[in-house]
Amino acid sequence: MLTSDRYEFWQEQYTQERARLLAALGDLTAGGVLEQVQHIGATSVPGMLAAPCIDVGLSVWPFPLLAPQQRALQQLGYELITDAGTTTEQRFRHASDAFQLFAAESGDDRWTNYLVLRDYWRTVESARQLFSTQKERQAADSTAYSQWKAQVLPQMVQAAHAWWISRQSFEPVEVVAAELKDYACFWAVSSGWAVDLYLGRVTRVHRDVDVAVSRSEQLALHQHLTNRGWKLLTPFESKLEPWPAHMLLELPRHQVLALRDGTFMDCLLSDLTNGLWHYRRDPAVVRQLDRAVLSTAQGIPFLAPELVLLFKSKNTSNQKERSQDQFDFEAAFAHLEPERRAWLRWALLATNPEHPWIEQLT
Repeated sequence: MLTSDRYEFWQEQYTQERARLLAALGDLTAGGVLEQVQHIGATSVPGMLAAPCIDVGLSVWPFPLLAPQQRALQQLGYELITDAGTTTEQRFRHASDAFQLFAAESGDDRWTNYLVLRDYWRTVESARQLFSTQKERQAADSTAYSQWKAQVLPQMVQAAHAWWISRQSFEPVEVVAAELKDYACFWAVSSGWAVDLYLGRVTRVHRDVDVAVSRSEQLALHQHLTNRGWKLLTPFESKLEPWPAHMLLELPRHQVLALRDGTFMDCLLSDLTNGLWHYRRDPAVVRQLDRAVLSTAQGIPFLAPELVLLFKSKNTSNQKERSQDQFDFEAAFAHLEPERRAWLRWALLATNPEHPWIEQLT
């Protein structure tokens, strides 16, 4: 039965279940697999019409959950729903039908959509009321309801993304810049946020802020972030391991994940020597540092778009498709200066001569 007046009860139930899940699966920073646990779906939104089943989102690493973690969930009463129909999400339902788990890979678009849609509904009353009203009309027929939901939810997600872009602007970048303001070593915003800083506008939803840092100055980074309460992890062989003080990270390690109070920052170790930036996947591909790094009017440094797109090119050559990387290329392409466009074409010819972007860059 659908109802809209049990939010406080559902929130209390979620809080208790969250504690059980954390105890069973463990927090990433303590050797577990959970990056985040979030109350999602209709029961997470005050005043929204919802069925009495609490949706819980799990952002996990590694994904999918391995056999030991699935056994831990079974002991809590959860069973895997085998017909979830996707390789980027695992769905579990509790034997009581009171809870449903949505386990998504850390950083996956599905995880971002869960949170953006929930926050959109919590904030925009008209959207919340519209969805609830339409939901009530369709609920009597389960087949019609499923068809309606499959049609309407993508439209709601699109509207939520537009709301997020308008509401957030560059605030997430400014928060990270404040964290690194007193860091005396090299750093620059990277990845999708760097493209948006180059364009001067936010073009899409970003899950977190990636920051390029100097590999040779990594211990200074460790000290700076730990002094500010960040917990540091480094990926290695499909696992996340704590990064202890005074441990130098050597290749193939190239990434540090910083977590604090639900905030996430991804630090990417870059090789900088003699005024040159070196492409990690092929150190012979270089860029002069004064061309490799740009700065906003507020003094926030960011990697030049051609460097960011070179990294993103690996995920857009039929090896591992990621729509956000293709989106970033299309957003930046028309605005690339001729010299930056020429450098990216040269770098692609040197590293991936069959890449489809090369023809567009000619």
